[in-house]
Order: sequence, then C-alpha cells, then structure tokens
Amino acid sequence: MSIRITLPTSLGTEVARAARALVNICNQAENLDLPIIPAADPDSTMLLAHHGDDLIGVAQIDFGPEAEACLCVDPAWRRRGVGRSLATLVNAHVASRGAGDAIFVSDLVAESGCAFADALAARLIFAEHRLDLDLAAVPPAPAPMPGLRIRLAVPTDADGLVTVLAAAFGDPLPMVRSFVARRLAHPTNRFILGILNERLVGTLRLTEDNGWIYVTTFGVLPDLHGRGVGRHLLLYTLSQLIAKGQGRIRIEVETTNVSAQGLYESSGFRRGRTYAYHRIPTDE
Repeated sequence: MSIRITLPTSLGTEVARAARALVNICNQAENLDLPIIPAADPDSTMLLAHHGDDLIGVAQIDFGPEAEACLCVDPAWRRRGVGRSLATLVNAHVASRGAGDAIFVSDLVAESGCAFADALAARLIFAEHRLDLDLAAVPPAPAPMPGLRIRLAVPTDADGLVTVLAAAFGDPLPMVRSFVARRLAHPTNRFILGILNERLVGTLRLTEDNGWIYVTTFGVLPDLHGRGVGRHLLLYTLSQLIAKGQGRIRIEVETTNVSAQGLYESSGFRRGRTYAYHRIPTDE
C-alpha cells in the first residue's frame, strides 16, 4: 500500500490527537522535544502522511515572519522516503504562498535529525537555545521606571505593535501587519506592551501550550536599547505570571545573541534544549 500525504484545511479533534500521539512517540524514541504543536497557532498548517489508516508522519508549518517547519516520522517508517517527501511538499506549499523556502527546525539531540539534514544537503541558518524559568532564580521585580506603563494589548494597539516589531526585527511592514492582526485575534496569544511617556516602545507575546507559557516576539525600539525597558517589561511580566501560579515559562534565544542570553539568564531562565534551523534546497 502506498503512502498518502494530505494537507487538511483544518484539524479535527481526533486528527490533532493522533498527530500529538505520533509526536510523542518520536520524542520518546530519542528523548526529544520537537516543536510540533497541532492546532495551537492561527497560522499553522499541517501535512499528514498516512499508510492506510495509520498516521506515520507529520509536518507542521508556522507562517510567521518566515515559514518555519518541523517534521517527524514514526521510527518504524524511517529511511523509506517519508521524511524526504514531507520536506519536498513543505517547500512546495510554502512557495505556493509566496514565502520562498521553509526553515526546518530540529532538536539537536536527535541523531536522526542531523542525519536527515545531511542526507538532504540542508544548510544551517542559525540555532536557538530554549530556556526554562527557574523560579528560585528569579530576581525581585525592579523599582518602577519613571514614565513606563505596562499593560495588555487590545485590538486598537495593532498599529503601534506593527511599528515596534518592524523596527525591532527588520521585517517587512505588510508581513508584520498580518502577523499582528492574526495573533491579536487568537485566544492563545497575548501581547504585553511597554509604554514610555505615552509612546509604545516595547512588547512581548505570551502563548500557551500544554501547561507552558512561551515568551516570544520580544522587542524594544532600537533607540531605547540599553535603557532597561526590556528588562522591566520581562521581569514585570514574569512577576505577574508567577503571582497567578504559572511557573512553567519558557523563552528562546539565538545562540549568537549573547546580550539577550545575559538578560534572560539574569532574569532566572536556565538553558535547556537547543534547536537548529536549516534550509533544505528545492529540487530543480
């Protein structure tokens, strides 16, 4: 029986449960923590590989400023071309949406992931550490910064958020507008704003999955770097989450971003997993 790969327009409860179960099988086989979270993001798309009625492979694509993909294949079905087929179709789908080639994410613990990247002549783009919060290492919240207010974003903050994120990360305005609009409307996403002297100057985003809060999309206007705005924003947010009983908090940082790593570690985060980001060339 041949392998069938589909791209459903939406995930039903049973399909999402089956996808999570397969991800768990792959994680347990190699002590991994793959960032595949079915149905958790408004801009996620999933490709599903079936053999008969059995789900044997999944690939998730997250369409943010860049298209990021992560895939896994049932260990019993590896080295049969399933992963290669999924990667090829991921790139084709991303290209069809005008987003170029996908960036593929892998947990560096996985020997199979490294071998897969080598077999497909993948090119390493960058790597990120994922840090988990150590509650015992969180410092006291700093004294309030004069003129700085911190609050939850509402839909009317969209334009200000776009301005801050485009300046902080250098992404094109149309892409950032779409990113912000979709996440402001999604129930698992919250933007926290830093407003200095009535000017929106920084933000971070909180997402939720499986009991964890992820701190992401953390940016401050470049002209205010080094002024403590980001530190105040982060520590205030952590203090609010901890006060509400939320202690499972994570953040990610590029391995080359030494200043951000220093900020996060001094705020109580400790290094856990490291993820590699590759581009897999498209066959001509």
